[in-house]
Amino acid sequence: MDAGLNVTTKALINWLSDAERNVPRSYRDLIHTAYENTAIDSADPIPDHTKRGQYETRGVVKTGDDERTRGTVDAAPVRIDGSRGHWDEIEGLWLTGELTDDEFEDHFIDNVIVEDIGEGTDGREFPSGSYSVEVR
Repeated sequence: MDAGLNVTTKALINWLSDAERNVPRSYRDLIHTAYENTAIDSADPIPDHTKRGQYETRGVVKTGDDERTRGTVDAAPVRIDGSRGHWDEIEGLWLTGELTDDEFEDHFIDNVIVEDIGEGTDGREFPSGSYSVEVR
């Protein structure tokens, strides 16, 4: 393990299943240090393939009055070119651990989608709640 522990599966299961079970002091110190190191280590940068990727949304998509299933033989998926986006704000929040789902959505719309397809589109809704986004 990265924390430097050498623990059998049986011992790990016992520790996790029994709150009263004592973990050896030497292991508690290693675990504590590992958690501290995780808290102060910054996140890895967002991978380049994510920032340069082509995002394809498949499923029921509504744009204005047009509602249809995208990503079929009858209707292409909704495509967004991530390489046209400005990722600095998203990456800054990511690296500091402050990137929430809502922050990501807001910045992705403003700094990636709008940069690709332009301002003033009708926007998109996903009325069925069943859709997928794939990065290529």
